[in-house]
Amino acid sequence: MPDSKNSDVKSSHSPDFNLFRAVEIFMAVAEMQQVTTAARALGMTQSAASQHLKNLETAFGVKFIDRSHRPVTLTHAGGILQRHGFRILNEIEDLKANIRRLNATTLPVLRMGLLASIATTLTPGLFDFAVNELGVPELILSAGLAIDHRSALNARQIDLAVTSELVQSDIDDHVIPVLDESFYLVLPESYDGDPADIEEISARLSLVRFGVATPVGRRTDQHLQRCRLHFPRAMEADRSSMVVAGVVTGKCFAILTPSLLIDAVAEGMKLRIEPLPFPGFRRRIQVVTRNGEHEEIAKALARQCAQILRTHFAMRFPAIAGEVDYHFPALADPAQD
Repeated sequence: MPDSKNSDVKSSHSPDFNLFRAVEIFMAVAEMQQVTTAARALGMTQSAASQHLKNLETAFGVKFIDRSHRPVTLTHAGGILQRHGFRILNEIEDLKANIRRLNATTLPVLRMGLLASIATTLTPGLFDFAVNELGVPELILSAGLAIDHRSALNARQIDLAVTSELVQSDIDDHVIPVLDESFYLVLPESYDGDPADIEEISARLSLVRFGVATPVGRRTDQHLQRCRLHFPRAMEADRSSMVVAGVVTGKCFAILTPSLLIDAVAEGMKLRIEPLPFPGFRRRIQVVTRNGEHEEIAKALARQCAQILRTHFAMRFPAIAGEVDYHFPALADPAQD
């Protein structure tokens, strides 16, 4: 039988404390590198914060903070705890958000992933729409690529995504098309050659492109291979602003859609946009959520995205704006707004 006396002695040396609160305090100290400053930020005394840290170290039998340095530094064990601490605090925040959803009559928080190329264009209008029309008090936005949205939806880190065609689209996806857009030839504004002569273009300029790890880069490569086109390449990037910046140097051309160009044009980058001098291809912008979750909200947001983009395309690309096909035919005419 276990020695009850020894068990009592062991338990008496185990501090009775709130583990989560101690980790929270440790994370604040690790961030601010001062116990006093962290305690003040957490609304507690320096002695109380120190006691929590002491209890934490006693419980694990290791030192997490090296107090011999000013500002304080983390020990090797402290670095490990910090990495776990980020995950613990994030999980608690996710738990709180999910419980609020269960108890709320309206959605308290909407987490949305946006394509990086249109995030700046969409954000003001989506924020106003979510708050004023959907009654969502808090909107959490994150910008990324379609592959980022796929993993974030699977991990339930976002509720829906405004994205392009997803890689390995899941059978549980609920997809609402927003628009279909063509790819165009994007040349430096100063290019004085014939935009229909792709041989001359490729002789004078190099292709700046999205990397093959990105969905749009893969789509472009596949289309060029189908057309038996092989261009000299100068640069790869994973953001449209970087691709367009390559064109602005005057040494490159690109193959992009209006949604991939909108932020760059809004920033004043000077470009020459022409039809492709070879068979064209298109891509789709869509809103994706999980089946049975937020489907009505997704539909309303898809329509709002279409309206926002239609207005901006008409303003930034009047010559080609009419070539974008929207999946909401009753949208207001931007010219009348």
